Amino acid sequence: MRGASRQDPFTVSASVALVALVCLWGSFASYGFETAYQRQNSDPYMISQQFVRFEPLLSTVPSAVPEDATLGYLTDASPASTTGLAMTLGAQYVLAPRLIEKGATDDRVIGNFTRPADFAALGQSYRLRLERDFGNGVVLFRKEH
Repeated sequence: MRGASRQDPFTVSASVALVALVCLWGSFASYGFETAYQRQNSDPYMISQQFVRFEPLLSTVPSAVPEDATLGYLTDASPASTTGLAMTLGAQYVLAPRLIEKGATDDRVIGNFTRPADFAALGQSYRLRLERDFGNGVVLFRKEH
């Protein structure tokens, strides 16, 4: 057989072993870099903090917001900003399986605010009654009928 070259079995085995070792080293190096990064930037959008903020609302008995509820959603953060987006997505995550819809069109509306305000007056501007202020910028409004 002309043109066909035979590889030494030792050379093939050594090459495969070398490739496997390089891949294994790359996995450990990647894990080390990712671990260091996660220690420095563990929760940049503070999603875990949303559980603390919404806990008083979710622990009310009887629940102020049943699991099958659809809730309106108001915030003072700009929806296009990183803060506004993180707050909205964080609220959706924490309140699941409840659904939230931006605006004040639903019977119950969650307020998720970055700073203290006159929430009763704010609610009145949307024809909402302040039902309860849970602190940390989390409030529950009800639609006035």
